[in-house]
Amino acid sequence: MHRLLALVVLGLAPVTALAADAPNRGGWSLFGPLLAIALALTTRQVVPSLAVGALVSSIVARDFDIMGGVLELGSHMRSAVLGDDFLPTFQQQGAVAALASWLHHDNTRIMLFSLMVAAMVGVIYRAGATRDLVRKVEGLARGRRGAMVSSWLSGAIVFFDDYANCLVVGGAMGPLYDRHKVSRAKLAYIVDSTAAPVASLAVVSTWVGFEVGLIADGIEGTNVALTAFAIFLAALPFRFYSIYTLGFVGSIAGTGRDFGPMLDAETEALARPDVDVHAESEGSGQWWAAALSVVALVAVTAFSLYTQGVSALGDKAASARLFEIVGEADAYRAMLLGSGTGLGLSVVLSMASRGLSPSQVPSAIWSGIRPVFDALAILYLAWTLGGAVKATGAAPYLATIIDGSLPIAALPTVAFLLAAGTAFATGTSFGTMSILLPTVVQIAVQADPEMGPVALGAIAAVLAGSCLGDHASPISDTTVLSALGAQVDVITHVRTQLPYALTTGAISIGLGYLPAGMGISPYLCLPLGLAACFAIVRLVGREPELPIHKAQPEAL
Repeated sequence: MHRLLALVVLGLAPVTALAADAPNRGGWSLFGPLLAIALALTTRQVVPSLAVGALVSSIVARDFDIMGGVLELGSHMRSAVLGDDFLPTFQQQGAVAALASWLHHDNTRIMLFSLMVAAMVGVIYRAGATRDLVRKVEGLARGRRGAMVSSWLSGAIVFFDDYANCLVVGGAMGPLYDRHKVSRAKLAYIVDSTAAPVASLAVVSTWVGFEVGLIADGIEGTNVALTAFAIFLAALPFRFYSIYTLGFVGSIAGTGRDFGPMLDAETEALARPDVDVHAESEGSGQWWAAALSVVALVAVTAFSLYTQGVSALGDKAASARLFEIVGEADAYRAMLLGSGTGLGLSVVLSMASRGLSPSQVPSAIWSGIRPVFDALAILYLAWTLGGAVKATGAAPYLATIIDGSLPIAALPTVAFLLAAGTAFATGTSFGTMSILLPTVVQIAVQADPEMGPVALGAIAAVLAGSCLGDHASPISDTTVLSALGAQVDVITHVRTQLPYALTTGAISIGLGYLPAGMGISPYLCLPLGLAACFAIVRLVGREPELPIHKAQPEAL
């Protein structure tokens, strides 16, 4: 703790020194989040690191007035948990209306969704249904590689939302990883590095409507003949980082090879003694109770997205495309309905299969949600920090970094690096896209009016770079949720995933955005980039090995 306090003092010193003469915030708008990240990685204490970063950003937002910054921090803390409309609604309309406003707050619904998914996992686990499901899956997923490939493929099934992907796949696959002595850090990596790339590439997901809307904002007032959705589709092959990441994850899972901190984590997991991974299972539940609960969660969420979109569009729904229908839906409401259905069904099926008695259900639910609270505290402080960073004016500052003076050939690469850096510092891919994409679209249209590789590469670079920054940042919501789903420490997840994310990012530049800037077709780059992903894993990675006296034969 003394190291953390010393770093805090050093971090606050330059800020307080400027309090008397507050200049334009400029680069100072990023000082708070970067300090939080540095503290988290150095001290491995995420909660106090985020709190310090939020305080520093709040001080910067108040033009380096320390007391004003403390008040600003209180405002962001309140908004993160209650929303901006809670207090005005309470004062004007009373407690009931304020409660309804709170339940419609996005952060509230993410927390409730996380709790219900965790509760569902706890119920099917304690009922013994997870144990039975693992036994069934083991027939298909043989050995360590089979477990990893199964989770990689499962990520493609929950394609419509990255939050749902992180929690559902992570929670379902954990016991299988324990059974085959694969580290939970590996599970967090596979889940995290599959969730956002799949959701961002899927033509039907909670991402698409948002991304198409930002592209539409960018082309408004230009002479571009293509529609925003047509540009979105044309830019898909230029999502080099997202595509290469899926290939890299598949290579890691299929070969069983690792390097860097992940290799250490895998070696440690392989060396641990055999344990009964279902020691807390109390009942003799059936595998179908677990499978049907997860299927219900996914199916109800997807169905709700569709029906909400149809209802919102009204008469226009008949001629609307599927992505437009999903884009009109309230994704968080759909996830709440899905997770509530999954939880309710897990309780009913666990009792029907005699896995749990009614009196055992509350303790099973508590066993699922108890580990979640630490992760939710981190998520809450990350939201608080995000609000403070927004108040510093980081968005206008970052948007000015890309302008028309850039060489045309450098535009895709610079856009990718800037998006990655912004998402890393702010912890939000959606925020990064909303900050940068409209500006980049306008610059790209001016630089490449025919919407060739340069323009499409630059647009895709922002969308893909946002995923890279998200994967690398310890203050990203998907980073926290992936660690939560896999039940692993957040900093452990970041340290083990970071070398893989940076490697894929480098491949994306060398065999993606640099060639795109020179007008080279993505269809020439993609095979080379995917081959490079496999080659690096094969040549640099190693399979974890036990010391000779501990080595055991293992089925692969």
